Amino acid sequence: MTSPIGVFGRPAVARVAPSGRVIFTDGSPDLAWHVAADDRWYDPEREVAVRRTDVDGLPIVSTRMRVPGGDVVHTVWCASGPDARPIVVVDIENDSPMPVAVALTRTDLTVSRPIAARGADGGENASWPAPGLELASAPTVMPIGHRARVRVAVGRDIDLDRLPDVDAVERGWTTICDGSSRLVLPDLDGGVSLVSRVNRAKVAIALAEESEMPWRRPDELAGWLIDRFHADRMGAARTPAEDVAGAVERIVRKSRRGRVNPLRVAAVRVGTLWLSGIDERTTDDVDRIVRRALGTGLDGIASSSRLGVDDAECAGALITAVEESLLFWGGGDRAIFCVDGIGGERLGSSFEAHGLVVPNGARMSMAVRWHGSNAAILWETASGDSMVPRRLDLRSGADPEWSSTEPNGESLWRVPAPASIIDGSDSISFG
Repeated sequence: MTSPIGVFGRPAVARVAPSGRVIFTDGSPDLAWHVAADDRWYDPEREVAVRRTDVDGLPIVSTRMRVPGGDVVHTVWCASGPDARPIVVVDIENDSPMPVAVALTRTDLTVSRPIAARGADGGENASWPAPGLELASAPTVMPIGHRARVRVAVGRDIDLDRLPDVDAVERGWTTICDGSSRLVLPDLDGGVSLVSRVNRAKVAIALAEESEMPWRRPDELAGWLIDRFHADRMGAARTPAEDVAGAVERIVRKSRRGRVNPLRVAAVRVGTLWLSGIDERTTDDVDRIVRRALGTGLDGIASSSRLGVDDAECAGALITAVEESLLFWGGGDRAIFCVDGIGGERLGSSFEAHGLVVPNGARMSMAVRWHGSNAAILWETASGDSMVPRRLDLRSGADPEWSSTEPNGESLWRVPAPASIIDGSDSISFG
């Protein structure tokens, strides 16, 4: 599976393969890499000891390849250059005790260190091929000393010192992803980070090509609407309210009574929440459409099914499934914290979420902290731009006896005691 990279506000400029190969969306030649250690050439597409990771699901992709005594680490991201032009940047670090040489399969590169060889088309004649490495054309070759690093940008005559570094890019993408919702969740069994999965989905939406509304295919329309909802929350795209309303109505009218699948139900929910942030009366309008088409009210349909995290068919569906597991609005005035209860990795672990969407354009933050076998719930509602937050009947999937109609507060849920409390921290901030 490849990972997209790019700058916010533009479609992805490239995708990174598991080997670290950079595949450009404009059809220009790929940027592959090879390493000459003291024994032989290493090709990351053929080596077994190659591991690719990203930074918390953000479009910063690192590939580590084992060489004698250590690793060579290839990290690629996209920086915003002059006139906001996307520039692909690669850092290559020699984390081994011996010097190496790196061969990159393009010559239109700006590099931070002297070049040992570059193909004739790059202006510097070099002897090629090198023994043990067969390439279609002469690459750009650079030596990298012990524990040293080289920076490469795709394009000639780029001022590397003026490009943002990887830490700045990470901070920027973190701010973008957290702008829609910020989640602090324990890892799943096996060490899989659910927050990273959500961030990858947000990045995929932010870097997606603009697409037309698929009017004729209701399931695709539902996925499109959910993705656009999250793109709007991040500020990656703006969709006219009439398009949102038209999509919700068409999804409802194309669904048969009793056969509304979870994806379409989720699209109706998020579409209604989205529209209620523009005009609070639209919730009643959607309710009338649902009643005419399906014979039941919005609350009956919206609460009928939910998306599963592992069943998500699009990036937005994954984000929605995770957020709704923390706060679920099923139409009407009721919302449920932790609708499935608290189990698995969350049982005994502190977790929190900020910026969850509720009706009338409001956002809600929630956090759970543990006191012995009981869970302390804290919540806070922030109103929309010009609307009064809708007073919700808050319930708990972990403690059926609990309820509240207050927009802000803290309380205690009585839940089954875990075998051991993993995190008993009492610290929390809604800042």
